Amino acid sequence: MTQYLKIEEAQQEFIDLPQKLTTEPIIITQDGLPVMTAMSYEQFESLMETLEILTDELFSQKLQASIAQAEAGNTIAWEEVKTKLGI
Repeated sequence: MTQYLKIEEAQQEFIDLPQKLTTEPIIITQDGLPVMTAMSYEQFESLMETLEILTDELFSQKLQASIAQAEAGNTIAWEEVKTKLGI
């Protein structure tokens, strides 16, 4: 569940925020409105990597083609893949 903190609370708890950011970002509000998000460096790196992947046009095209293949039932059974790979 997303956690919200008033900006005043975030200021008071600044030193302890890294321990609170282990699972998900915290939305910081001012006057009841979201004004910023605090996240761990690990979460930030993951987000940036995801954005990089999703903005790669060639990857996006291949992903969409793969999804269409799977939805059409054009798949290979895991056992068959292992046999082909000699696993």
